[in-house]
Amino acid sequence: MKEKVWDLFVRFFHWSLVLSFTAAYLTVEFGHYSETYDFDEVHEFLGYFITILVVTRIIWGFIGSKYARFSNFIFSPSEYIQNFKAIMTNNHQKHYTGHNPLGGAMVFALLSGLLVLTFSGLTLLGWSEFTGPVWALGIPVSESFGELIKFVHYELPELMLVLIGAHILGVFVAMKQHGENLVRAMFTGFKES
Repeated sequence: MKEKVWDLFVRFFHWSLVLSFTAAYLTVEFGHYSETYDFDEVHEFLGYFITILVVTRIIWGFIGSKYARFSNFIFSPSEYIQNFKAIMTNNHQKHYTGHNPLGGAMVFALLSGLLVLTFSGLTLLGWSEFTGPVWALGIPVSESFGELIKFVHYELPELMLVLIGAHILGVFVAMKQHGENLVRAMFTGFKES
């Protein structure tokens, strides 16, 4: 039986984040090869857009639909262990309509990483470019904190790529083990219950 699991906002958030994070990453990695266009502005715009996405997703995690709420995918430590064992042995005793425990943990890891990434980007803009909300609000950023923020903002995307890879691997493992098309579910909103 199909059940509506992912609401329109969650699906919009997910695919908008996929596209905007990819574009933001590529503007930094390959933008310096362009002699005709300055990709820094595109990167900055995408950073603002990602910030809005992440903040609204966090709010939606408290007020959104049933399966979008963070409370729906917080589990006990024993459930995380059981879920990990079930995945490793392909012996699933429990079906999760929304996120399974490890999937829920991945949501928290990705959102936390994105929150730090956007905070560091906004702070870096204020500290090094004298623009953006940190600068406009006159929030002082020391030289040492600025250097730390710069390091975080430049290195964290690589960790995010590892998390994204683990997320994609987890989706494909779950699809194989449960026979559910989770990618289609993130487009349609419907999942087998």
